[in-house]
Amino acid sequence: MSDLGEFFRLTATILVNGGWIGFVIGFYFMLKILYIDYIQIEWYKKLEWVFVKISVPHENETSPLAFEHIFNQMHVMHAHLTWAERYLEGQFYIWMTWEITSIGGEIGNYVRLLKKYKPSLEAAVYSQFPGAEVVEVEDYFKQLPKYHTDTAPYDIFAYSMRPIKPTYYPIRSFLDFEHSTAETMVDPVSGVWEAIGAINPYEMYVIQFVLRPIGDHDWKPAGYELVKKLKGEKETLTHHADWFEKILGGIGAIFGPLLDIIIRPGESEGHKAKKEDDLPLSRMLHLSEGEKNIINLIERNLSKWGYQTKINCLYVAPREKYNPRPVTSAVIGAFKAFGAENINSLKPDLSRWTNVHYWLFKNLEKSVVQLRLKFRKRKLMFLIRNRWYFWGMPPVILSTESLASMIHFPQTLKVKVPDIARVQVTKVQPPPELPVAPL
Repeated sequence: MSDLGEFFRLTATILVNGGWIGFVIGFYFMLKILYIDYIQIEWYKKLEWVFVKISVPHENETSPLAFEHIFNQMHVMHAHLTWAERYLEGQFYIWMTWEITSIGGEIGNYVRLLKKYKPSLEAAVYSQFPGAEVVEVEDYFKQLPKYHTDTAPYDIFAYSMRPIKPTYYPIRSFLDFEHSTAETMVDPVSGVWEAIGAINPYEMYVIQFVLRPIGDHDWKPAGYELVKKLKGEKETLTHHADWFEKILGGIGAIFGPLLDIIIRPGESEGHKAKKEDDLPLSRMLHLSEGEKNIINLIERNLSKWGYQTKINCLYVAPREKYNPRPVTSAVIGAFKAFGAENINSLKPDLSRWTNVHYWLFKNLEKSVVQLRLKFRKRKLMFLIRNRWYFWGMPPVILSTESLASMIHFPQTLKVKVPDIARVQVTKVQPPPELPVAPL
């Protein structure tokens, strides 16, 4: 009891002698977090969402470049938020989902977005594909019973894709698959379509792209710093730089010239400046063609609009016929077509997917492995079914060119594609001379 009394006396002494300030600061930040979470949730509950299906034109010869224009137009969702909108109304940057879904082998394109952005989506799609259809439909997830790891009549396998390099390195785009001399294109998504189009009638496979537009200032400055580093240029401190580095940089800027005069008094300032200016050019001349090509690809990627992107994959089948390995392996392999060793590529996030392994002792850890597996399945099913952005792996920033490479309609005259939902009737405008009966 004496030790306990000593503890309380010490605590009271600390609080009386200024320790209460730290308590107040911590309490303030806790209330701030709770307040922001509350107003954001209340604002999110009031949002009106729509779920639409986009049917492929019956004959499509359009390049994936058309989808780059679509994602450029949909970047309008990134709107500037004022202080009042953030901290009084609880607004935050919103997202949409583009889902390539195979239900029993029939592939469909579905988009979930805010109702106020549906006209923007229709205008973007129809401007590039006049023969397409954009219709509001019921969410296919509503046809599935609520998932429970033990009692649901079906089971799932889910995972997310992540990049192996920093997000500023691009993946292979559709431009890398075009052969200008032969005037042909090897469609990079044909492997994905083939994989999910070959599933059994009782299976479902979803490739979900969660897309959140991001402003240029939020990702491009760090990307251009990477370009400078690859070129051998002197890097500049950004607003994200550590305060200690800024202090050291200031000290070096003040005392550096003085030390140069003392140590190298014979070297003029003009001569040093000339050497420093020539250094980046000299390094660029010594770069290999492959290194120069990487720099060009990163700079081209940075010239596009960007989206914070999460790629989630979900396999669903009845428990008695559950067999995710064939289609999952095929989809993961198909995604490798977008990667290369010198740039970026996508692979499953093994730390979060629904394939849990034991650490040391297989038999002793069986119950723990099952608990971890059930937790992951519940969490991934929740975020995929509810299209929730803030859970799961950190987003990767993809340019509109990279997104168009993975999301576009098949070119029916150049590749053989599986059973994709298409427009059944071609719609045309009535002739202007058509007589109209008076009302």
